[in-house]
Amino acid sequence: MDELFYTILRAELWQQPIGNISLTPQQAKDFIEEAKKQSVAGLFCNSLVHHDIPIGKEYTLKALAIVKKVTKENKKRNFDVAHFCRFFQRHNIPFVIVKGQSVAALYPHPDLRQSGDIDVFCGQNHFVEAREQIAQKTDLQFDPAIPVKHLAFSIDGSKYELHRILSIFSYPPNQQFFNEKMEEALVRHDEIEIDGVKVPVLAPTDSIFFQVVHIFYHIIKEGIGLRQLCDLAIFVHATQERLDFDELQSNLKKIGLEEFFQAIMSILVDQLGLTLRISGFTPRTSTLAKKILKDINDGGNFGRALEENRILIILRHYIKYLPDATKEILYIPYEKFTRKKRGLTS
Repeated sequence: MDELFYTILRAELWQQPIGNISLTPQQAKDFIEEAKKQSVAGLFCNSLVHHDIPIGKEYTLKALAIVKKVTKENKKRNFDVAHFCRFFQRHNIPFVIVKGQSVAALYPHPDLRQSGDIDVFCGQNHFVEAREQIAQKTDLQFDPAIPVKHLAFSIDGSKYELHRILSIFSYPPNQQFFNEKMEEALVRHDEIEIDGVKVPVLAPTDSIFFQVVHIFYHIIKEGIGLRQLCDLAIFVHATQERLDFDELQSNLKKIGLEEFFQAIMSILVDQLGLTLRISGFTPRTSTLAKKILKDINDGGNFGRALEENRILIILRHYIKYLPDATKEILYIPYEKFTRKKRGLTS
């Protein structure tokens, strides 16, 4: 990906001046398409417009239209998050909102982050009650079987995922450790305000731990876009003074992700311009970081830019990342087999 693309994106992330830049119409077209591919179009196009970068009338209008569309979607998503939170709070169901709007709120311009699903984590002990309350409120019909990870549904045009577990590990000790940490996180949550409602969210150490795990699993399976890395960069920037870095490193080491964390953090610093203020920590650029960055550039968000059979993409990723995630990848057949024995749906 062109360094100029990152320069324009960084200017929006950190509200920095970028000097005199001009793009040819072809560059403007290519960069806007790349921003769409990476799910950062709202951020990127706002930077083009805000910094008066000459791109021609056609692409200026296109950039403005994208900013307007993303902003409208975010307002709808924020309204839905606030409404959903009030509903769960009335029924005294413990929950946190993860990713998505909970991180968007930390951006310089929250309405410019491309929104997606609304992810709600209620834990294993409250999942059935939460599902029943949603069914009663919406008249949606849900499969009575317990899902492995989450229940997906839509209300008024917004997609939701109700999570009993936030990530699926193939190696059982990693799954047990992660589940225990996330159940603890459900109790010691933070709060942010969205649309006038206090929304429970993961505390900084727990959120970064989860975000790294989430990024890891998408990367080894199919790929991930810059949106998720921008989220992590913005979150670390906003919360690093409150972060228990020793606990975070200990948690990541326990599940074998310390090298992966180093690789991701080096991309956030080198490509996205994150300034770290964590004493004694300087992420190392590595072969793994270069491999991840190439996959991001080639595949975009969740590898959707790759015109290949999804199964082939997944198999190729498993082979590519086998040296970096050996236990998790080798234990995948075991996890699939025991899932059926536990009576869980996919």
